[in-house]
Amino acid sequence: MMKKCTSSNLRRKLTECIFVRRHATESACVWRLSPKNLSLPRGMSQSWHRPHPHCSPRSSSCRADKQQITRRFGSSSLTSLRPPTKRDLAHFRSILAPHQIITTLDDNNNNDNDDDDELDSYNRDWTNRYQGHSALVLRPQTTQQVSSIVAHCHQHRIPLVPRGGNTGLCGGSTPLSYEVVLSLEFMKDVYSIEPSSGILHAQAGCTLHDLHEYASQRGHLFPLDIGSKGTCQIGGNVSTNAGGQYYYRWGGLHGNVVGLEVVLPDGRVLRLNMPRGPRDFADTMDNAGSFRGGCHRKDNTGYDLKHLFIGAEGTLGVITELAVACPPLPTSKHVVMLVCESYSAVLEVLAHAKQELGEILSAIELMDWQTLSLVRNSLPVAGGTGEALLLDQMLHTNHGINTVYSPSYSQSIPTPTPLYLLVETQGSNSEHDASKMDSFLTRLYEASTISNGFLAADSKRMHTLWNIREACNPAVSRSGYVYKYDVSLPIEEYMDVANEVKERLSSRGALDLFPETAVCVWGHLADGNAHINVVTPGIFRKDELLASHVDELVYGSVLRRRGSISAEHGIGQSKNEILRQIKDASVMDVMVQLKQLFDPHGIMNPGKVLPTDTLLRNHDQSK
Repeated sequence: MMKKCTSSNLRRKLTECIFVRRHATESACVWRLSPKNLSLPRGMSQSWHRPHPHCSPRSSSCRADKQQITRRFGSSSLTSLRPPTKRDLAHFRSILAPHQIITTLDDNNNNDNDDDDELDSYNRDWTNRYQGHSALVLRPQTTQQVSSIVAHCHQHRIPLVPRGGNTGLCGGSTPLSYEVVLSLEFMKDVYSIEPSSGILHAQAGCTLHDLHEYASQRGHLFPLDIGSKGTCQIGGNVSTNAGGQYYYRWGGLHGNVVGLEVVLPDGRVLRLNMPRGPRDFADTMDNAGSFRGGCHRKDNTGYDLKHLFIGAEGTLGVITELAVACPPLPTSKHVVMLVCESYSAVLEVLAHAKQELGEILSAIELMDWQTLSLVRNSLPVAGGTGEALLLDQMLHTNHGINTVYSPSYSQSIPTPTPLYLLVETQGSNSEHDASKMDSFLTRLYEASTISNGFLAADSKRMHTLWNIREACNPAVSRSGYVYKYDVSLPIEEYMDVANEVKERLSSRGALDLFPETAVCVWGHLADGNAHINVVTPGIFRKDELLASHVDELVYGSVLRRRGSISAEHGIGQSKNEILRQIKDASVMDVMVQLKQLFDPHGIMNPGKVLPTDTLLRNHDQSK
């Protein structure tokens, strides 16, 4: 295990070692470190993703890069993957209109979009953590166009990356190198919502916000809601199996997605329990005279293949259309923000909420004091918005702790540090739901479980409370570089990982090197999903040594508690090398076999989800 380091020798000790592999046993997490002169695991390269700045994908000097790209992708055809060429571009131009292509492959404009800045936005994730070097972005509008593009890439061994709204946190939709970026942003048609069943049928490029609006206008609630709903696309949500704040009430996408249309890596199109779309024939017979099924909530006819693509992050195919079951739109809503002085009080609130609010409880979100302080710092100091005024009350003396709010969050931190809970109910009878909420709050106050509370009196104030919750991620990101972790934990130990990380960062001397470092926590309490964020205010560049140090602390603490390293953000390229530490060898073998069955050439989103060397090792054994 890593030796304890003092503040004076922390950087020297960390510099001597690089993190290679994480191992978890049933009793503890063992961290193995290796001197820098040791080779990385087979198939990995320290510099494969950093081509020479003067090297372009169409230059002859990229031939060596091509071989490194192929090795890093872990393809079963290790010498075959290649970047797209001008000849490939000519083929794609026969499929797509000029405005659907962004490229720097061709020196001649040829009516394509070739703005370097626009291309760069497809090569970089929104957190600026991951950077690719794609020279070609394709933006199809139909499933047939997707199928033609993917079939060509399959035939010619060209890797591609499906891309949604670029709101992920694990680099799943960011190229590793020169892959073709397949953006679904133009596939944004909403076809219908069946009034009786509530099944909504749409293309994968629709933003979550647009689906909310469409369903709401027709008396239904779209069951997924996350803070990035104005930008994220439903295809990306399904591909990463996004959770969100309503997971506890409405369940996950595996339960709500009733049908998918998927383009396989060889270009074939699967329609899995899908409604009849605009491309279908007027009758229910196909050209071969076989009956085709519609979309049903219950379909028990063979393997339910759609679940393989939910959460696969585009590694098995491209989701192009989907059908989602939407419940009736609730007509009654209540929102309250509660202040608790300890986590034991938080657990009491959760227990009472489940018992007394019962079937109308829709969300219960936790935020710690440091997170909300950073949210307040991101708002105007004086005057301000409703959010600022409310936060001043929440962070001031009203919670009974002697402290004065300071614009610098690191000053006047109260002890004990309060925790904040946003509780929401949704139902169909306002009077009944209000009575339940009043009884719930009265019991909490009488038992001194909470020290303060803020009940929204109208829809405007409900939005104010939710705006505070949804401002957590952007506010923390604006304050400095953030080392982000999305984990699942036993609810009783929800805050223990963050507290342990705080203590161990201090004991190992890391806070001497980064004295303003703070650990912020927020998330979906009812389902055990914690967003742990280690932020260095005022420092916006990643420190590799600190990153490895924090990785060790967070993942080690999570695994010791038998938690999950990914609750709802997926694996992408940030956690794929850790996956083997939490999956049995037999499970990993089946996952690799599925990948090779669907994608034998390894073109689909290479280097994501599965550890690289598992694919390489499986290829060697199959020779």
